Amino acid sequence: MFGIISEQPPGAVTTRNNLGWWWHTPHDTLDKVDEGNLVRDTQVLAHAVWRLLTEEVVPLDHAATAEALLAELAALRGRLGERFDLSVLIAGAERVREASRAAQARTPSDTLRADRALMRASRALVPVDCTEGDRFAHPPALPLPAWPVLDPIRALAATDAGPDAARFATVAATRARNRLGLALRCVAAALDETSAA
Repeated sequence: MFGIISEQPPGAVTTRNNLGWWWHTPHDTLDKVDEGNLVRDTQVLAHAVWRLLTEEVVPLDHAATAEALLAELAALRGRLGERFDLSVLIAGAERVREASRAAQARTPSDTLRADRALMRASRALVPVDCTEGDRFAHPPALPLPAWPVLDPIRALAATDAGPDAARFATVAATRARNRLGLALRCVAAALDETSAA
């Protein structure tokens, strides 16, 4: 996380892991870090840690994450047309968004239970939002698109309908849809628990 912020000038809009060639290599030394950006990053991270440690309930906004996913799905739906059904994922992301908003609107009586439920939701969401694999596989230190779990669906959208390549791409896209759909169901269930708390 330090490198993700520190290489970027203030206000830069970048993709995840958009770092220099030296990142996570023996050449990743202090001379590669801009001192001003490092000071800024330290302040940002100190603020984030302070909030995580002092808020009554851990301040995680899964509604914003669901909005980002819905934007990705809308773009894919436009490219895929009728070739591949994304409605279950769109419904799942909308469900997560609404469950998160409901959880944020209530002050839970049991903050420990709410915190645990929010963390459970994060553990389901982060692997599909930030990695190509799962929590047991270390991703390479290379640039990743937003929501890498959608890459097989993106590949299908880029494939011409009809040939064998499209059939194989459809199988991979179906697996990706199932993986993301399961994660969204787990997130929604955990967020429902925060409301119950």
